[in-house]
Formats: sequence, structure tokens, C-alpha cells
Amino acid sequence: MKSGSVERFNRTAEGYLRWWAPVLHPASVRLVDRLGRLDPGLPGGEVRDVLDLGCGTGSGLFEAARRWPAARLVGLDGSVGMLDVARREQSQLPESARERISYVQADAATVPAPDASFDLAMTCFVLQQVPDRAAVLRELHRVLRPGGILAIYGWVKERVPFAPEFELEEALTEAGVSRPVSNEVKAGHYRSIRAAVDELRSNGFRRVSAQADALDHPWSIEDFMTYRTMTRDLDLFESLDDQARSRVLGLLGRRLDALGPDQLVFRAPIVSIVARKG
Repeated sequence: MKSGSVERFNRTAEGYLRWWAPVLHPASVRLVDRLGRLDPGLPGGEVRDVLDLGCGTGSGLFEAARRWPAARLVGLDGSVGMLDVARREQSQLPESARERISYVQADAATVPAPDASFDLAMTCFVLQQVPDRAAVLRELHRVLRPGGILAIYGWVKERVPFAPEFELEEALTEAGVSRPVSNEVKAGHYRSIRAAVDELRSNGFRRVSAQADALDHPWSIEDFMTYRTMTRDLDLFESLDDQARSRVLGLLGRRLDALGPDQLVFRAPIVSIVARKG
């Protein structure tokens, strides 16, 4: 059975590509760059096989294809919609890179690959979505070769909410709209960088190195409202009648207009982690 998140990603893959993928793309580039500096430490000295777990619309996967011109790459995602967009978007790559990429639709905790299949596994902003992060880490440990590298970008819990997101919740409350209660279990953001490191070590990884980082992205009011109504919160807004939807959007627009330019810049604490299979 598909999770609620997978169903949403299936429906909103085009919106994700348009509004959310550009927010995450700089981190994907930085993660591949960090991995590139570790090439000499790989068994055999070269990258042969790469797994991008939760590849989405392909941003990190395409960076990896450019970085390692001889590697075979697998993009795995639970969403068919995301994979369809990735297959289309890979046209930006030369044919020599496209023919080295394959795609797999599967759950993150059940990678359909034999033991010791990959030199590198990377995953960007995915592990907060899974119900059991430890199970996914154990699966990544299984499919890595001895000495293979796992690279993660993950969210760290924020102390201060992003102002437009706060104003959206206030607009919903003022309009008398309640979010439906979700029973979907998710691992959530890392509580701290130390907790992230400890979790990797407890699941068999060694030489764990974590670096604090941040993700900054300036939003326009129009793009933020369109992204939330047409992608992130599509199900919620589709559930409202025309009058309620118009009321929420009117309230939200006025609230966002009152924010200063700096408050429209999304700034989130994130962590970059690199670890090896022991």
C-alpha cells in the first residue's frame, strides 16, 4: 500500500520540480562535491556503482553522473510520478551519461539489489520521510561494499519557524480551517547533529563525519503561495470549498505582504554526513 507521502509526490511531481527542487539543488551539489574529495579512499580507487536513495526528480543523481563519468547510477524512489519526471529531465545530460542511469521504484527499506552492490550511496532530505530510519540505514549498509561510503543531507530541527509557514498556519486558524489529522508515521528531522551521528554508528557505520550547514532560498510571495497551494498542501486546499479557499488565500496574502524581504528568505539548519561501511 502506498503511503500518503508517496501518493502526494505522485500527484505533485511537476510542482516539486518547479518550486521545491531548486530549493534543495545547492545542497545536492555540495554533497556530491564532498564525496568527490573522498574518491581516493574508495576500495579500488574509483567509483563504479552509485545509489541515489529517494532521487526525486533527479537533481543529485544528475550531479553524480557528471562527477563520475564511468560510474553506473541507480535512482531509487517510491514515487512513480517523481521517477517519470526524472526520466524526462535527464535529457539535459549527454547521451553517454543517460545510458549509465537506471531507475527503480521501491521502498527505501527494501532496496532491490544484492548485498555489496554499491561503492557510494547518497540520500538528500529523504530520511525524515521514512517510518523507520534505522531500518533504511541497515538496508543501505547491506547494499554498500566493504569500505563503501554513505552520504546524507538531512534536516535538523529548527528553533524558529519560517515566517511565511507560520503565517500560513495563522491564516488557516483565522479562517476556521483545521488540518486533517495524519496517522502516517515518519522518522522526522534529526534532533541534533550528535543524534544523527550516533544513529549511523549504532547501525554499523564507521568513520562518521558530520558538518553543520544551512540552506537559504529567497521566496517571492507569489511563488510561496503557489507552491503551498498547488504542491505541498494540495490535498488540503482541494478539500476546501471555493469560499473557504478564497478566505484562506486572502488572509495569507495580507499576512505575507506585511513581512519584510528578509523574512521571505527560507533559512534552515541542515547537516551533511559522510560515513563508511565498516
